[in-house]
Amino acid sequence: TYSIILLLLIIICSGIHCKTVRAASSTPRRTQAQDSAQTNVKDSICTTLFTQSIFDTLAPRAVAPYSYTSFCNAVINWNRNNPLAIFSGDTDTEKKNELAAFLGHVLHESHDFQAAREYSQCKTFTTDSAGKVYCKPLGYAGGTYTDPYCSLQHTPTTNPDGCSCAPVSESTSMPGYVEADKLFFGRGPLQNSWNYNYKKLSDALRAEGVDICAAPDSIATNEEYTWISAFLFWTTSTGAVDTTCGQAVKCEGSFGSTLNVINGGLECPAINGHESTIWERLNDYCAAASALGVEEILSLDGCDGLKDQFDQCVGSGWCPACAVWEDKIGAPSTKEAQEECLSGSVSVSAPKHGRPSSSSYSTQIGMTALTSSLLLLSYLV
Repeated sequence: TYSIILLLLIIICSGIHCKTVRAASSTPRRTQAQDSAQTNVKDSICTTLFTQSIFDTLAPRAVAPYSYTSFCNAVINWNRNNPLAIFSGDTDTEKKNELAAFLGHVLHESHDFQAAREYSQCKTFTTDSAGKVYCKPLGYAGGTYTDPYCSLQHTPTTNPDGCSCAPVSESTSMPGYVEADKLFFGRGPLQNSWNYNYKKLSDALRAEGVDICAAPDSIATNEEYTWISAFLFWTTSTGAVDTTCGQAVKCEGSFGSTLNVINGGLECPAINGHESTIWERLNDYCAAASALGVEEILSLDGCDGLKDQFDQCVGSGWCPACAVWEDKIGAPSTKEAQEECLSGSVSVSAPKHGRPSSSSYSTQIGMTALTSSLLLLSYLV
């Protein structure tokens, strides 16, 4: 096993800066007792803090592949097999803060766990006798369909890379529809989208013999893959702000920065009528914070205009869940505390909501490859 790991590290090193690999591989290996203790802490989120009742309150109409059980199993498996842990703060307060922020975003993105697929691309779909799914994108009237989430700049052989994609022909067996597995629209709790983000997920799952590039719709049908897609984004992607969502919560104490990572280009500040989108997201976050019993909601810093949107939403009565938090908004961590927290962190990037030619994606994709490879290694150890 260790020979395989060494070989893979050499392969990784050939594609990105070797000093990065050395830094990652020089981390002292934990003892079995330390691993067991940390696993117990990480796995406690569902046994002590997040119950079936809370899940049902926040998402009473949840549909497959979303469920309380699948979420809890995914958290346990992720934290046992992945060095980039999730909801694993040292205190219950830290765990609840991260979980509330995560739930605020995924509830919004997935329409309270009712949408496994992006509505504009596949709200109308059909399934053949073999179980293959076909979509009717909004406004599609037949013929060749151009996937709006296909970046031709990113292919399996480019750097940065992406899943192969191309214009999609109308299905001959399902006229008026196109095959779902040929499209890279938003799927899962955080609506993973774009062929280059699917490639990142495919690389991470390669150790399990899974090719997400060939079957992207499995994110919308497989309970394990759907949550992994969200966890991988939460722990590795930085958008254009050089911090992950997990780091934004733990190191900055900021909900605003998590939004900047996820959809900052459209919501920080709001453009093209995205004010209502922000209000929906804020209300979901506030509802999750109340359900989990956090002491105060996270800072709204890190996203231009978010505090103004919060005040307008509460004042209008459109965000009833946020009214109780109006005077309980936390302050961001000090710059010194942020730097200390981030000093041992590894940041990677793969923007979810497009800008495929952005400089942050191009310059940090090597670290994305490293993290995906570390995930693969974790399943081998």
